[in-house]
Amino acid sequence: MKKISACIRWLLVIIGIYIVFQLLSGFYAVFNGGSLTDLVWVFAGDLHQDREQRTNFLLLGVGGENHDGGELTDTFLIASYHHDFGTLSMLSIPRDFWVKSEDGFGMRVNKIYEYEKERLKDSEAALESVSKVASEIANLPIHYFAKVDFKGFTDLIDALDGVKILVEEPINDPFYPCPDLLNFCPFEIEAGVQTLDGATALQFARSRKTTSDFDRAARQQKVLEAIREKALEKEILTSPQKLKQLWNIFEDRVETNLRFREILQIGKIADGFDKQNLASIVLNDEPTFAGGILYAPNREDYNGAAVLLPDGNDFQKIHALTNILFSHPRVAVEQLAIEVLNGSGTQHVAEKAAYALNRYGLNTARINNYPGGTLAETTIYFYDEEIAGEAAQILRNLAGGEIEFGPVELRKRGFDLTLVLGENWQGVE
Repeated sequence: MKKISACIRWLLVIIGIYIVFQLLSGFYAVFNGGSLTDLVWVFAGDLHQDREQRTNFLLLGVGGENHDGGELTDTFLIASYHHDFGTLSMLSIPRDFWVKSEDGFGMRVNKIYEYEKERLKDSEAALESVSKVASEIANLPIHYFAKVDFKGFTDLIDALDGVKILVEEPINDPFYPCPDLLNFCPFEIEAGVQTLDGATALQFARSRKTTSDFDRAARQQKVLEAIREKALEKEILTSPQKLKQLWNIFEDRVETNLRFREILQIGKIADGFDKQNLASIVLNDEPTFAGGILYAPNREDYNGAAVLLPDGNDFQKIHALTNILFSHPRVAVEQLAIEVLNGSGTQHVAEKAAYALNRYGLNTARINNYPGGTLAETTIYFYDEEIAGEAAQILRNLAGGEIEFGPVELRKRGFDLTLVLGENWQGVE
């Protein structure tokens, strides 16, 4: 019995680690009501880190065999784990984002892996090349990559006996493609808590004809979270049959440059990860939303293709966003409440400032007029240096101004930070 129990524990470790990496989110491995023993971590190996003590990943989701455009990436996600802070930050790149390959040829990001694989005649080399593109987008060195296909996605969910999803809005997509790729198989789902099998979860994650790529990216994150929650259930984690199914899926459907010892180390980290330390953003073209720093140019300039470009036509604003998300992950996670007050003497500038700051993932919770009338110098007030000091520095980098300890009358308004736009206000960079 001890030998059987030990085998189950080892299988649990391996499969649990795989689920953690594939989802790039927190995972609490549980066995008979307790945490995994620390003994297995003797075999773990160190993960690569950059100078800021981060380990960075690229996760690609492709259709795979028997799918039209099977090498196109439906999911393009960059993630970073900060070892000092215990935070995990994720950035989703929409499939229509326009990038350049290693040889300088421009294309949508969902085609880059297919193009590089054909050019280099090697999947691993193609993944390395795509990782370099991801690194340029996010201004972040990529240490590890993983590619998963649709069958791996659906098989994983079916092996877990389905997942529960809170569907926030009903979907009615009459144009969802059938498996034969010749006809449409309309997809409908009602709002509310739904239990989805693998095929339905894939439809939920992929449907976009009646919504958008950005909504789809958010739904993909929702499905991944649901998988994580289901994987926590004791009856899943203590079933040798289920664990074997999951391990087979990993072997057959995941391509990665992670070594076994590094996978074990991810599991060690994940065993104590707090899901409250997770922050995620989807790049999009809605200028009042977090990540809304893209725009759609005229199709005629791109041979009729629908593409997305970064505001400013370079990566400057994306890098400003990723600087917060990846280099200051505590600010991204904590989402401190910021009040923006107009003391400039010019109408409506506070609204524009708040919307601009929202694009970088900051929480501008209220817009109002400065109770003191006008203020000569734009000023950022904080009330607790330990909590808000880092966020105040980020605000100054984006909006300029001076940083001061806040007066009592502003503190009483109940916000973590106050940005008062002064007469010298020039706007958000």
